[in-house]
Amino acid sequence: MPQNPEKIQDHVELFRQPEYQQLFQNKKEFENGHTAEEVERVAEWTKTWEYREKNFAREALTVNPAKGCQPLGAMLAAVGFEGTLPFVQGSQGCVAYFRTHLTRHFKEPFSGVSSSMTEDAAVFGGLQNMIDGLANSYTLYKPKMIAVCTTCMAEVIGDDKLN
Repeated sequence: MPQNPEKIQDHVELFRQPEYQQLFQNKKEFENGHTAEEVERVAEWTKTWEYREKNFAREALTVNPAKGCQPLGAMLAAVGFEGTLPFVQGSQGCVAYFRTHLTRHFKEPFSGVSSSMTEDAAVFGGLQNMIDGLANSYTLYKPKMIAVCTTCMAEVIGDDKLN
């Protein structure tokens, strides 16, 4: 694989490499994936009035709190922009969970970093963790943009309101 510690590539560039394209093709064959035509047919169906009415006819909804986590959604939104590195002001455990969840969902590696706040930072403030983490993240990954979100740990102390 073309990824190496000397030049870490953004996921968009990385997954366009021939090695990953072959990996995706092999995975599609192994999983008995749908044809491109079937994917297009379903995509078009989701734009129809029939599909709209079917969705509005729902009477009940169950939300899994683990999947309704706002920082997890923020990380997912961040990677929608090419060259963006999601940065979470919070504990390393939260980001490990987010990365694991999104990696399992997409069946591909998912990048994201944290300020690695500890209990001390939650009590006394985590600004220095954030400053150091942003500097390290930029130095190591060279992203075009860093999207910052906070977790509950940072919000309890008020670090989500840093100036």
